[in-house]
Amino acid sequence: MMTEPYLTTEQLAARWSVKPSTIKGQRARGSGPRYVTLPRLATPAGTPRVQYPLADVLAFEESNSITPINP
Repeated sequence: MMTEPYLTTEQLAARWSVKPSTIKGQRARGSGPRYVTLPRLATPAGTPRVQYPLADVLAFEESNSITPINP
């Protein structure tokens, strides 16, 4: 089980006040914050498999001068 805080794609999108598709596009281009993909079999049904470590989100925001709209 993960102990450090993580954000889902939807939570990160809400934090930055963008659509989840924007976050997914960044992920596909490799231009967003670091993320982890949880194994399908180790993830309970309904749990988002792609998650963003909060520490990496904060570092990404700082290095890219991003001010979260909904922290």
